Amino acid sequence: MNNSVIALLFTAIVSMPAYAAGSILSGRVLSDGKPLAGVPVTDGTSIVTTNGKGQYKFEAASDAKYVYITVPDGYQIPVANGVPQIYAEIDADKKGNFKHDFNIVPSDKDMTKHILFVMADPQVYFDPNMAEVEKAALEMKQTMATDYAGQEAVGVMVGDIVGNFNEGDHFFPWMIEDIAKCGFPYFYVVGNHDIEMDVPTNEESRKAFNHYFGPTYYSFNRGKIHYVVLDDVFWMGRYYAGYLTKQQLDWLKKDLESVPEGSTVIVSMHIPCYSREARHKEWGKESYHKVLSNRQALFNILKPYNAHLMTGHEHYNENYIFSDKLYEHCHAPLSTLFWCAPWAMDGTPGGYAVYEIDGDNINWYYKSVGRDKNYQFELYPRGRSREHPEAVVANIWNVDSSWKIEWFEDGVLKGEMIRYKGYDPNIYKDVSENGQNYAFPYVGSDLTEHLFYAVPESDKSVITVKATDHNGNVYTQELNQSNYIQ
Repeated sequence: MNNSVIALLFTAIVSMPAYAAGSILSGRVLSDGKPLAGVPVTDGTSIVTTNGKGQYKFEAASDAKYVYITVPDGYQIPVANGVPQIYAEIDADKKGNFKHDFNIVPSDKDMTKHILFVMADPQVYFDPNMAEVEKAALEMKQTMATDYAGQEAVGVMVGDIVGNFNEGDHFFPWMIEDIAKCGFPYFYVVGNHDIEMDVPTNEESRKAFNHYFGPTYYSFNRGKIHYVVLDDVFWMGRYYAGYLTKQQLDWLKKDLESVPEGSTVIVSMHIPCYSREARHKEWGKESYHKVLSNRQALFNILKPYNAHLMTGHEHYNENYIFSDKLYEHCHAPLSTLFWCAPWAMDGTPGGYAVYEIDGDNINWYYKSVGRDKNYQFELYPRGRSREHPEAVVANIWNVDSSWKIEWFEDGVLKGEMIRYKGYDPNIYKDVSENGQNYAFPYVGSDLTEHLFYAVPESDKSVITVKATDHNGNVYTQELNQSNYIQ
């Protein structure tokens, strides 16, 4: 099916009549028994704010499943059974009216400085995979205790929680249980592997996800940051695509009305907005199931803000700088190469991202599970690279165009390394030698654009690579070529 047919199918699917009148939703938002005014309450279509008595009341859309709130800064995110409880399921048997009170607790922490953890594509297929998920969760807990003691933390998993929903839906509760061991609230984004694909419509495909996690799009606040979670996986009965419905886009416009222009907004979803093909203006090579097809509509809504987009799906690490106000972080998977090797297809080790937030300022790094936070790239000796066997090569998985990558030979600065497109030596070698024994033997390594090379003058010198990131953090690695002479 080509992209033009897909576009026509989208038009037919989403051009539906407006919703008919629904139930009357009402209730209060309280904290320690006291009413909270100005708290946004929504059904996913309309948004109202509580009055001076903490009350809300509005007519729900006929398809509304939930009533839910945007948790204000300064209040704890309520969690039950490992899942944030910012919502209540509307009782379909109560025709005409549904009443629910929300109770939130003040936090004793200043959230101006807080930590965001982003995990992508754990995508568990088999029971043993869960041990690695638990290891990552416990490591995040330890990171908070040792590096950020006393600070608030929140996590977002940007989709593909399970590998094959129809065969492994029991992993949903198991995943929730293990991730909760991190000790702070974790929000979940729906991915294409988290939906039911034996149903004819997009709306029906979310039933299991809704059961475990509630609504698929919502917002909350921590410090000066407004967080939004969106659902950009659109199921069409046979195919899925990256697409945001008009209902979500309209809701997002309303959601951001209460956010001052110039504020920092973090938007999490599964399918990325951009691609490496788009970076090179090869628009025709983009696939409808790998990018957000109507990304410009989202960009237009976010234009007044400083926005960071948190995505996954592609099983590699990439960063895209659209402007000084719009940045996309496409996260490598915790599951590496579908749990078949220690690295993802681009050579990035399994891990997650850590975002250090102070007011509107955001500093970030990629944290490989089981490795020190300063481990930000892999350095390879001559002879390991397919494309540049004469050179030493660095795979710097979290790089963007603002980084500076310098190299030294025997302590003498030689300049900046040259960026190129190629295969990471580790994952390429592993696939070549062990791929036939993988659980999924059809998966393999892929080209990546975060490789750098330099050609030494001597084959016995000591090479040092110094990588300076977007925030001035410096990471170094040293390689003694004498140890690799054959």
